[in-house]
Amino acid sequence: MMCNTMTKIFHGSILLVLLATMSGNANAQSAQDGVADRLPNIERLLTQSSGAKQVLNSNNSDALARRQQALDAYRQAQEKINQGDDQAAATLLNQSTRLMFEAIKMSTPTSLGDDKLIVNYGQRREAVIALQDAFNRISEENHETEVRDKVNQQLAGLVERADKLLQKGNNEKARVEIDKAYHLLKVTIESIRSGQTLVRSLQFATKEEEYHYEIDRNDTHSMLIRLLVDEKKKSDAMQQKVGEFVAEANLLRKQAEDFAGKNAHEQAIELLEQSTRQLVRAIRSAGIYIPG
Repeated sequence: MMCNTMTKIFHGSILLVLLATMSGNANAQSAQDGVADRLPNIERLLTQSSGAKQVLNSNNSDALARRQQALDAYRQAQEKINQGDDQAAATLLNQSTRLMFEAIKMSTPTSLGDDKLIVNYGQRREAVIALQDAFNRISEENHETEVRDKVNQQLAGLVERADKLLQKGNNEKARVEIDKAYHLLKVTIESIRSGQTLVRSLQFATKEEEYHYEIDRNDTHSMLIRLLVDEKKKSDAMQQKVGEFVAEANLLRKQAEDFAGKNAHEQAIELLEQSTRQLVRAIRSAGIYIPG
C-alpha cells in the first residue's frame, strides 16, 4: 500500500517518457536512422528530467549507482552508433532506459504519513519542474541569464530541502517547502513577463480582465512573503523595512479595490502595479532575490 502510493506520485512524468521511449523503439526498428534519433530523448531522461533530478537529490547510493550504469550503457550505445552497429546500439539504449527507471523507482521517497499530503506534494513538485522549464525558456528568450542562475540556485535549495523532509516523514513541512519553490517561480515568471515591451491591451479583452490578472499577481507576491519572508530571522531594521513596504502595498491594494468597485479599472490596475512593486521591495529587503 505504501509503495503503491509513492509510485503513483511520480508515474505521470515517468509514463510520458516511457511512452516516448517505446515510440522511439518502434521507429528504430523501422528505420536505421531511428537509433541515433533516440539519443537526445534518452540523454534528457538521464541528465535533465525530473526523474534524474530526483535521483541526484536523493543521496540514495543504490539509485545513484544504477543511474551511473544507465549512463555507461548510453555512452556504449553512442560508440556502437559511431561504429555502424545500430542493432547493438538499440539494445544498449533499451538497457540504459530500463536502468534509469529502476534508479528513479529506488530514489522515490518511502517515508509515509498522510497519503493525501504526499500525493499533493508529488503533484506540486511536478508543477515546480514544469514551471522551472518554462522559466528557463522565458529567461533565455529575454536574455535574463543572471536572473535564471540566481533563481535556479534558490530553487535547488528549496526542492532539496523539501525532498529531504519528505524522506524523513515530515510531510507537512515538505509541502510548505515545495510551495515556496512554486510561488517563487510563479512570481519570477510574472515579473519577467511584465517587464517585456508588449502592448498590454493586446493581452486582455477588457480592463476588468487585466485588473483580475494584477490581483492574482499581487496575491502571489503576498503569499511569497508569508512563505519565505515571515519565517526568516530578521534584524529589527530589516523587520521595520519589510513592514513599511508591506503596509504601503496594502494601502495601495485597498485603494485599487475601491477604484475597481467604481468600475475605474484602469486606475485600479496602476495602483495594483505599484502595490506589487512594494511587495517586491519587501521580499528583496529580506535577502531573497526576485526580478522586478
